[in-house]
Amino acid sequence: MMVDTTKIADEIDGLADKELKVGGMKLTFASIMAILAFISTVVGGLYGGFVLYQRIEAVAGLDLDEYQAEIRFIDNKITALTEKSEQGIDYTRDIKNSLKNDILRIEKQADRTETLVRNVVDQVRDMIDKASGRFETQRERLRTTQKGDMAELEARLKELVQRALDNPLAN
Repeated sequence: MMVDTTKIADEIDGLADKELKVGGMKLTFASIMAILAFISTVVGGLYGGFVLYQRIEAVAGLDLDEYQAEIRFIDNKITALTEKSEQGIDYTRDIKNSLKNDILRIEKQADRTETLVRNVVDQVRDMIDKASGRFETQRERLRTTQKGDMAELEARLKELVQRALDNPLAN
């Protein structure tokens, strides 16, 4: 039993030319397909409308009190976070001002210390200059005294040597 595919293909090709009578109207295969497409579009639209209606009804039947409670809870959390962030900002501002005051106080203290050190350095330099002058004066006095003592010692030595030379028993 073999199926003749050419006959089947000829019947399908001829299908487009065949007409059907339905309710006193002649319909071709293409017009039947167009009517089926239109009917399926209308049925699909009705189904989509029904699904949309069901969803709208589900939203309309929601318990909004539960959502409002959640919104209030979230709002309270946001308010608490806002207050904490404002407190953090205030605390940060206080720290900044405190650090600024500390830095200014340290700068003033450093300036006072620098002035004090300069004064001490100047005083030490003056003391060194005065001590240097005193030492120089003392050294000059010692030189002068030493020269005088040396001259006196030399004179006494000469006198002693002369006395020893003049002594008749010294020979």
